[in-house]
Amino acid sequence: MNGRVAELVFHGYPELLEGDLTRIRAHLVRKSFLAMVGRSEGIEEIIESSVINDSVIADTVEAIIGGAYLIDRELVLRTLDEIFNPAEVDTDELRDWKTLLQETLQADGLRPTYRVISKQGPAHRPSFTSRVSVEGREISTGEGNSIKESEQTAARNALEILGIRPVPRSTVEVHVGA
Repeated sequence: MNGRVAELVFHGYPELLEGDLTRIRAHLVRKSFLAMVGRSEGIEEIIESSVINDSVIADTVEAIIGGAYLIDRELVLRTLDEIFNPAEVDTDELRDWKTLLQETLQADGLRPTYRVISKQGPAHRPSFTSRVSVEGREISTGEGNSIKESEQTAARNALEILGIRPVPRSTVEVHVGA
């Protein structure tokens, strides 16, 4: 699966550098994306487990793809081409908002600091809220399913408040033969 997705990304974004291609590939094969695919196909309804979370659903999707690959390689490759379309990646999700905020503030000799201000929800599905401050003044907050995600959201919100928005990428059509 990783190899096919890497091929799709490589052909879909010939203008990008290796690091950018790696981020897109990693985005497409990450657990939360695989879990979203599994949920959209109703896989969580057929899983028999005491815990059904993103990790279990993603692992199930990978196992199904692997098993199907052994039976009909060409069908699986065509299906992967449809499911893992790099042109549909929201490139905003690939940005490292914390780094962009830090670089922006460093130009003025400032540094952002992050602090988790709340954790809610059950242990298997927590939700975090983080605050980003500059020189002791709160700029924004962000929420996410992990501390990292909540800090990234807080940084993105801070950039919007500061009026800094990266140029969006245009969509790219991807054509790869099986």
